Amino acid sequence: MLVNKFLDFYLRENVSYIQGESTIRELKKGFSLDRKYVIDETYLLKVCSNQDLERKKQEFQVLKTALDYSNSVPKGLEFNSFHNFGLSYMVVTYLPGKDAEEALPELTVAEQYNSGFIAGLELKKLHQIHAPDNYPSWYSTKKKKSANYLEQFQQLDISKKLKDILTTYITEHEHLMKHRPNRFQHDDFHPSNILIHNRTFSGIIDFGRMDWGDPIHDFQKLGFFSKPVSIPFTRGIIDGYHENEKIDESFWRLFTLYSAMHIVSALVWGKNRSEEQYQLMLKKSLEVVDDHDSFQRVVPKWYN
Repeated sequence: MLVNKFLDFYLRENVSYIQGESTIRELKKGFSLDRKYVIDETYLLKVCSNQDLERKKQEFQVLKTALDYSNSVPKGLEFNSFHNFGLSYMVVTYLPGKDAEEALPELTVAEQYNSGFIAGLELKKLHQIHAPDNYPSWYSTKKKKSANYLEQFQQLDISKKLKDILTTYITEHEHLMKHRPNRFQHDDFHPSNILIHNRTFSGIIDFGRMDWGDPIHDFQKLGFFSKPVSIPFTRGIIDGYHENEKIDESFWRLFTLYSAMHIVSALVWGKNRSEEQYQLMLKKSLEVVDDHDSFQRVVPKWYN
């Protein structure tokens, strides 16, 4: 059964990719509120609330656009709404492979690095997609979000030293976001949303949090979620993105600013979710702070 017996019947009658003998299994990994089902190991059905209807339409359209830039993303096939149920659905191609968080430990160091390198190349292709015309500037939108998170961050029961380090670094460097380009952002780019198949990179998935803004912002979670899984893979992403060219200081300055901002938002998110998630986010945050020598260095230790 998909969601309930009534919607199950409705989906089977209306989704053209579900046939009478189709095998359907649910995917439950991750924090998304969407319900996800694999159809015949070929298609992915995502069922979501109509409260996010316009955003889901945008996600579907971006997936269709993304195919003009990369063959490593799901192909958008079908989108529709069931207003009687207050739900929408989309069908995309189901890409084969394990998520990199699970698969990377099974690979050699060279395979990990090469997989990351290709992932970085593909991400750069996606960053060619421009934001809609007249979209607000990245500086104005991100600064507003950051100010909101910093306000909540001050209420957390953590050391004054850590608060001061992060707050000072962010406020002194947020000017770097001025005049940055507005491009596609995956906004959740880390091993759980990167696929490995036949011992190499095979795709980028889960575009549900996509946004528009500075493309370098997509590296914000690497120190948090990628480096602990595989340093070679994480280094490969950065090298692939830069196509093995020398990396400018300007990249690292933005990388470090966004890493600091992500610590703040992750701690606030974790506290609002559960004590267990908060403690996990705190542990990861302290590792990132150490990797940057309390934000006295912009190139993290693990890259050098």
